[in-house]
Amino acid sequence: MTNDDAVLLSFGDSLLLKSDLDLLAEPNWINDKLIGFAYDPSLVQIIRFAGASDLQVLLDSLNLPTKQFVFVPVNDHSDTTQVGGMHWSLLVYVRSRQEFQHYDSSRGTNQAVAKKLMDKLQPFVQAPKGKLRFVEMDCSHQENSYDCGMFVLANTEHLIREFVECVSLGVGDVVNQQTVSDKRKHLAQLITSLAKDSTEEERSINFCKGTDEAEPVTATS
Repeated sequence: MTNDDAVLLSFGDSLLLKSDLDLLAEPNWINDKLIGFAYDPSLVQIIRFAGASDLQVLLDSLNLPTKQFVFVPVNDHSDTTQVGGMHWSLLVYVRSRQEFQHYDSSRGTNQAVAKKLMDKLQPFVQAPKGKLRFVEMDCSHQENSYDCGMFVLANTEHLIREFVECVSLGVGDVVNQQTVSDKRKHLAQLITSLAKDSTEEERSINFCKGTDEAEPVTATS
């Protein structure tokens, strides 16, 4: 493995390489591994294409009927054998409103995919089908061809604050092209900081392990 492809950070289920971090510099599309720093995109693809019995096994452990909000990144990729796709958007189930809200920085591009995903998830969140609505939400639009994934991450962060912390400003008032560009820098700084902390912790563990395993030094007369 070259230095460019060296493992930079192992964090939870995420394994990020130096080449992944480099994608946070503009103008680059971020990849599934960076999306996976917040989400599990492979899980979403499984939800899209799995049968009902497989979904039951997969989603039962998430206990979705008890959740007030369910955040799902939406990808337009149709090949089940590999990662990829051209566009990301965000689907959010809001139980109090019985809505699946769709936040798409290229409005309407992922609507058909998001609606199919809603239909797959409906029985597992136990939403009343007759009352359930799909709502295409107003949100800021990307001004380039490569920031859809970053809009998903930025919209997710703000919506959590809006829903849980009762922040009064809406996502369209806060998330825009400039804040998304700033988010690239903040995410790169976060990953770099976590990687540094992880390296220092590993060095500390190795040092202590070496100390524990060392033979005691004794003096003889």
